Amino acid sequence: MNYKAGQLANRLFYFSHFISNSLAYNYKLLNPSFNDYKEFFISTASDNFNGHDISLNITDNQQLDELMRKAVNAVQKVQIDPLRKLPGFYFHEIKAFDAAPKSFDMNDPEFVASAKSKIVFIDGWLYRDFKNFEKYAPSIRQIFTPLPKYSQQVQEVMNRCRQLGDTVIGVHIRRGDYKTYNDGKWYYEDEVYFSKMQELKQQLEAQGKRCVFLICSNEKVNPESFPGMALVTEDRHFIVDLYALSQCDYLIGPPSTFTMWASFYGETPLLAIDDASQTVPLSDFKIVTKG
Repeated sequence: MNYKAGQLANRLFYFSHFISNSLAYNYKLLNPSFNDYKEFFISTASDNFNGHDISLNITDNQQLDELMRKAVNAVQKVQIDPLRKLPGFYFHEIKAFDAAPKSFDMNDPEFVASAKSKIVFIDGWLYRDFKNFEKYAPSIRQIFTPLPKYSQQVQEVMNRCRQLGDTVIGVHIRRGDYKTYNDGKWYYEDEVYFSKMQELKQQLEAQGKRCVFLICSNEKVNPESFPGMALVTEDRHFIVDLYALSQCDYLIGPPSTFTMWASFYGETPLLAIDDASQTVPLSDFKIVTKG
């Protein structure tokens, strides 16, 4: 694997689909493209994937690995058949931004046969193995367990939440790049999040529950925007935010792989806010199972 699939959560899902496929078909998997985030997880920090034939390293030298990855990218983009059909090598790519993008099913017999018998270089975002992703979900969660220093901080955050209420709702306020991404459709002001929080609070109070909101954002949050709400919010490391969200009882936020990973990892019901006018009934929350 030599393709860098966006930021953290995108890369977690992307890597996980390849991990699932490699475990299902018993082939060696190398992913130097995850090195940017390896320091945050037990398996990747030690390059020890619980006995599975998976590694982040091509060699023992990270700088050399990065040069090799860039060289492979350059070769792969050359549209000359002799280079792309070297004996023992298999170059596979999918277009990520076609007018109607479609995922590639990694259970494809030719792909699997090549992975088991050749050195395969891949390029593209939409590689998926939904069947085996779900099958190997426990292994994926184990591999991407945060280092103890982050897990301890997550536990401290959740302890504070549980002291304030018996139902914790994680709220992902995505700002930053969302101001322009998708023409700003999912860049919501505080008033939008507050209205959803009020709606959820009313539903839970009707069940006799006290809710507390854990707010995570890539920008500073103003607590005064959410009057009357029990809140836990402060600047935290993004790994702590991600895995604290995974320990909540419910999750809301704009469509994002960040909350999707939290839902998958913690098996936490999620409702993506696709439109500012959308309601948030508890019955609409679903756990992400396939990435």
